Amino acid sequence: MSYILDELNKEQRAPAEAIEGAVLVTAGAGSGKTRMLTHRIAHLICDKHVFPSNILAITFTNKAANEMKERLEKMIGDIDGMWVCTFHAMCSRILRSHIEKLGYTKNFTIYGDVEKERLIKRLLGDKKDDVSLDTMVYHISNAKNHLLSPEEYEKMIPGNRHLKLIIEVYSNYEKEMQKCNSLDFDDLLVKTYVLLKQEAEIREYYQNKFKYIHVDEFQDTNEAQYKLVRILSEKYGNVLAVGDEDQCIYSWRGAEPSNVVDFTKDYAGCQIFKLEQNYRSTKKIIERANTLIKRNQNRLDKNLWTENSDGTTIEEYTGYNDMEEAEYVASTIKSLVTLSGYKYSDMAILMRVNALSRVLEEKLITYGVPYKIYGGYKFFERKEVKDTIAYLKLLSNPKDDDAMARVLAFPKKGIGEVAISNLRQAGEMFNLSMFEVINSGIGLTEKEFKKFSIVRDLFTELTALMQNISLTDFVTLLIKKVAIKEAIGNKTEEDINKQMNIDDFVQSVKEFEDANSGATLEDFLQSITLMRDIDTLDDEANFASMMTVHSAKGLEFKVVFIVGLTEGLFPLSRAIRANDPNELEEERRLMYVAITRAKERLYLTYPRTKFNFETKSLEYTSPSRFIKESKLDYNEELESSEIVRTKLNYNEMRASGYYYKQTPSAGTKVNILVPKQEDDKEKQTSSVSSGGALSKYKISDFKRGTKVKHPHFGEGEVIVEVTDFSGAYVTIRFNEVGIKTLSLKYANLEII
Repeated sequence: MSYILDELNKEQRAPAEAIEGAVLVTAGAGSGKTRMLTHRIAHLICDKHVFPSNILAITFTNKAANEMKERLEKMIGDIDGMWVCTFHAMCSRILRSHIEKLGYTKNFTIYGDVEKERLIKRLLGDKKDDVSLDTMVYHISNAKNHLLSPEEYEKMIPGNRHLKLIIEVYSNYEKEMQKCNSLDFDDLLVKTYVLLKQEAEIREYYQNKFKYIHVDEFQDTNEAQYKLVRILSEKYGNVLAVGDEDQCIYSWRGAEPSNVVDFTKDYAGCQIFKLEQNYRSTKKIIERANTLIKRNQNRLDKNLWTENSDGTTIEEYTGYNDMEEAEYVASTIKSLVTLSGYKYSDMAILMRVNALSRVLEEKLITYGVPYKIYGGYKFFERKEVKDTIAYLKLLSNPKDDDAMARVLAFPKKGIGEVAISNLRQAGEMFNLSMFEVINSGIGLTEKEFKKFSIVRDLFTELTALMQNISLTDFVTLLIKKVAIKEAIGNKTEEDINKQMNIDDFVQSVKEFEDANSGATLEDFLQSITLMRDIDTLDDEANFASMMTVHSAKGLEFKVVFIVGLTEGLFPLSRAIRANDPNELEEERRLMYVAITRAKERLYLTYPRTKFNFETKSLEYTSPSRFIKESKLDYNEELESSEIVRTKLNYNEMRASGYYYKQTPSAGTKVNILVPKQEDDKEKQTSSVSSGGALSKYKISDFKRGTKVKHPHFGEGEVIVEVTDFSGAYVTIRFNEVGIKTLSLKYANLEII
């Protein structure tokens, strides 16, 4: 009898006890799959006496891996020897030990998206007008996800009109990567599979090592990942795959939902279990999610249920434009924190694309809401940080030409573009890295060879300084030696921010070194390359999170706002135009993921209008079909009887009272949590406060189009009138500083 499994419910316990053979668990959102996984592993170690080193647990993110490790250590203590990691981290670890078999060295560099795209752009050269960079990146990644060489991929896309160029660039890309002793993310999977396939001794070692394999988020595995699982489990066949086809949202990245079905065919006698009880969300949120996802045809039948309370009503809000929508979100967050006892860290704003974040940021700042954006520009991808990292990469792997190009460019070393171009050409001609050319002088003139001596001498000195010194001390010394901060300068606020980023980088090195005793430079470089910005999310930090729905996968928040819910944006217009049910079903799954991130409160918002920058005119939007499809009482046959709002012009909307107060459609309830306000007539004449502009003017004086002057921002024009009368916020487009949202109670505005 196992006491470890006593904490699981009946549904969770069944797969946790089924430890021999193949097991497939279809786990609904919030159904406690991580709990089941950790208890199953603890059961294997404590009750079945399996060595931790014989267990492999593959997670979707580094954050999930760290959380699983922490849970296991709390439950059973030391788990030394167990691999709990992502697919890419697992592959990188295997390759660091055995990649010489494939003609690389163990100090290979891992190229991120930026380095990969720079190389492909260079290889495309003047042919970039024939095939776009994005198209070429897609084809190379698509080929590798299917484990296809350039020759094999050529047979897969015979009808492509750019076939010859695609294969040529792909072939040259592979040669260049080998020459630079570098791998991209896809290569980590491909090279590991090739290694295990062709090296019987290495394959047998890892098959014997990983007697029990666990794969989380199985629905998002691509062909290469699935084949890796297959080859590693060939000997013992003990594989637990946990997934939910309703949350498969990465087909654009090569994920194969069919892997779930193939798993039951490829593993004879596979046992199948369902986890349907949701522990995360309220009944109302679960009801909304179930109603929506049942419209998808390509799914296994399951129905989430919960014993949690009914919870609050799902709020829907329609703003006149994106600024009014953003104001609603920001003011509601502020009110929930001020009046309802929530923390900012309980809040998440989810969007289909990052492009919606600008207006939201402006309003969050206006309301004093601390926030952080995820899925955007990562810290380690900022130019000044990447320039610093380039020196470390080149010390680790002197064949890394991308790192060398950055080193030569920053700080400037008096080496011109012609000399650098000749250096690159010499490398290509003699199949040498740029560093090897600099050291040997092959292909360079005597003058050029002498010019590059500054680089040779610098790296000779840095290599010597690395010996017998901590990684943190060395990085600090390198920054001083190369004069990175001096090269950045301190003339502007942006310069100061960049210098602070360099300090933060040194701090990140120290934190890594403190947490990983005995870690090498290569270990650090690998960790930051494989890191997603969402891995840095700090549960203790008190700020609201803003991210795409893709970035929110695997996370949960007490309060969730899903914004920008218009047709063409969510679902994307591409999915609508394609008339492909598969694309539309993936968009619906994405909305399902967004809804099920919420634990207590859910807000669905969209703007009724948007500004078209091409036509320079205001256009009306349609609410996302997903808002309606997720309602129990939605009837498609009644759709045609709805009011055609797009015929209303701006003045008609104002006359109807819409612009000053929300007039929701039937079945929709809007509840902005702000202090009680005066009625509409009083609002338009009240001065609200004796301070700021309202000591001289009324709110009604600041109509759309009113010309104003600010003591610091200069002249501007009102573009959005006051809608929140407690705050008296007005949005102005200033001639010099752009759009600002200010409170009339505090801003000293003059009407001109």
